[in-house]
Parts: sequence; structure tokens; C-alpha cells
Amino acid sequence: MEVLILGAGVIGVTTAYELVNDGYQVTVIDRQSKPAMETSFGNAGLISPGHSFAWTTPKLPGNLMKSLFQKQRVFRFKLHWCPGLIRWGFNFIRHCTSENMRINTARKLRLCSFSQEKLHELIQETRLEYDQNKKGLIYIYRSDEALNEGIKKLKLLQPIMDKLDLLNTDDLIKIEPALDHLKSRIAGGIYCNTDESGNCHKFTQKLAKLCLEKGVKFQFDETITRLETKRGKVQKVITNKNEYTADVYVLALASHSTFFARKLGDYLPIYPVKGYSITLPIVDFSKAPVHGGIDEDNLLAFSLMANSIRFTSVAEIAGYDTSHKPSDFSYMVDLADSLFPDALDFTNIKYWAGLRPMTPNGSPIFGNGKMKNLFYNTGHGHLGWTMACGSAKITADLITGRKPNIDLEGMLLN
Repeated sequence: MEVLILGAGVIGVTTAYELVNDGYQVTVIDRQSKPAMETSFGNAGLISPGHSFAWTTPKLPGNLMKSLFQKQRVFRFKLHWCPGLIRWGFNFIRHCTSENMRINTARKLRLCSFSQEKLHELIQETRLEYDQNKKGLIYIYRSDEALNEGIKKLKLLQPIMDKLDLLNTDDLIKIEPALDHLKSRIAGGIYCNTDESGNCHKFTQKLAKLCLEKGVKFQFDETITRLETKRGKVQKVITNKNEYTADVYVLALASHSTFFARKLGDYLPIYPVKGYSITLPIVDFSKAPVHGGIDEDNLLAFSLMANSIRFTSVAEIAGYDTSHKPSDFSYMVDLADSLFPDALDFTNIKYWAGLRPMTPNGSPIFGNGKMKNLFYNTGHGHLGWTMACGSAKITADLITGRKPNIDLEGMLLN
């Protein structure tokens, strides 16, 4: 049986790996020249069930409104018009209650934990190297107020509470000596010893190479223009260069999934939320961190990538625009300098911006819509790297007719 996967990011490639192992003939199409060149290229690199909180906090709508009238560092809303924005926006705001945050976080935690297990199984099978760091992640709080809020939020992660350690300032610095210079400006932290980090781009490209060796075909530099349907099934995928047919299709196009779903008669509650990252070379490893983590007061994530450190931040609702200029990153550069001032080369910064495919409840979308032979695996938001391997397993199970070994409540399209 032939499967055609649309999208060669970490979601599409992990799905290809699962399906080829199940005995399917798999082809993957992508408009880029290599795998993982868009959403999966410059993301935070954190694999963090211990931070799988829903974004839909009761305070968020107010923060977004403020961004219309005053410059915001992290949450930004730029006035623009894009199909689907109003409907998605109302759904998103509707989820911004304490009860919905509890429900949505529990669902995300369930998938993130399941997916991390599947990632470990894959690494056991393949021995892939991708700058994996399994020393745990640290969540830093600079103020007592922020630390107290962080402690309250821990109740949402009840199933993994035994993996989370609340640390005072001295204990945090014992774990991460690179923060010693900030001792007087840190209130404490939370350490999750099972969270980890790794280079998603490198992982995806190496897994794609392994997929090739197993017989998966990749068609790069091809832009999908339309899907032809007949009698409730996809019959053909047409690109700017070729036409493709298969028995089963998987749509894994992140933020761009909505365009094709709409033409198939399906509504996907996905909207792009722009994120920014900077990657800086390490010049003094004795002053660099040994853990990844998040500066919680400033919502700045950081992770080690071989001989460099990546910092990511900002949630900007600005449509499908991925353009950027150095001044967009000044807030992040200043924070990176405050965290690890003598460890990094600030004259050699790599800038990047990409789109997170966000759903209002923060969970991805699986299963069928109106087309019986097309399966969705999309909408993973800011945790696509964390959720990838589990999502691939779920999609393969749904295609083969197996019952997934996880409760999919709130994650199926229908």
C-alpha cells in the first residue's frame, strides 16, 4: 500500500519512519530542497513534558490587547487581515480560562510524555546523534512573585510531580554554575530531570537519511498546488512539477495545512504564531550552561546545540509573514547577554523566525476529515519537537487500524 506524506518537517519525517517500518511504500513531498527547513529549522530544541502548559491563561487576552497600543517584548499582535483569524481568535480567547487551561495542559502533558517515550524507543533503535542533552531542564524564576506562580502551576502537572524538584537559589546554582553571577537576581527554580533538549533540524535530516535507506522516496523542491478528490477520497496530489497518486495521504504541513483542508471541506482551527530564535557560538565552555531551560520571567528558552546555544522567544500573531530584522531580536540578545555574558560570541549571531501552527487548545489534530483516505497530523504549536514521535506513532496506528496506546480525547478532527 502506498502512502503520500505532504510535508518533510519533523512531523512528516517521523511519520514516514513509522509507516515504512509498518511495511508501507512511502513518498514525502516538500517545497524546500531538504527536510526540516521551515518550522523544524530553528526551534527551541527543548523536549519538555515538564513544561507542557497550555498558553491559554486567563491573563493572555489582556496582554495581547496591550500589544496593540504599546510595544510588548514577548506577546505581540500586529494588525493584519488573514482568512480564519477572527474565528480562530475567538476560539483561542474562549479557551483562556483557568478550567480550560487545566484541561488543555493535562491533554498536552499526556501526549508529550507518550511522545518522549516513543523518541527514546526510536533512539534505541537507530542510535541517531542530534546534540541530545539528557541532563534535564531548569526553569528559572527571577522574582518571588514569578516563583510563586510557577509553584501554583505545578499542580497542573500532577502525573509527573515526582520528576520536578523545587530549588532555592543556592541549589539551582549548584545544578547550573553558569548562573552564579545572577545569584542576587534569582529567586529560585524548578528542575525536571527527565526533560531534555536536542537539535530538531539535525535529528530530522538524519532520520530522513535513514528513511531513504529503508526505501522512502523524497520529492523536494516541489510546491503542492492542489488536491483532486472524488467520492469522498483524495485521488491525486498535483505539484508545480508532477502528479502523485497513493492509497493513503497524510497532511503534515504545519501552519499551511489549513489552505488545503479548507478546499477539502474541513476546518482546521490552526493559525500561525511567529517565533524568533538566535543561535550564538560558545567561546568559553567553562562559563556556558550544561542544561537547557527557560528564563520564566522573560519567557526566553535556551538550549545547547553542539558548540553553540540557541535562544528562542516571542509569540507574535502577524499572519504568515516570516520576515525579520536584527532589531526584532534586540530583547533576546540583551537577555542572552545577561544570562551567559562571557560564554558567547555576540559578533556572530544567526537570526531566524518561523511559524508555530497553533490551535486554540494547544493540542494537535489527528484523524480523518471529509476525505476517508487523508489523515491529519498537524497543529502541534510550540511543542512540535516534543510531540513529534508520539504523533507519528498515533498517525501510523490510525492508518493501519490499530488502536493507539493513548487517549486521543480532544485531538481527533471528528
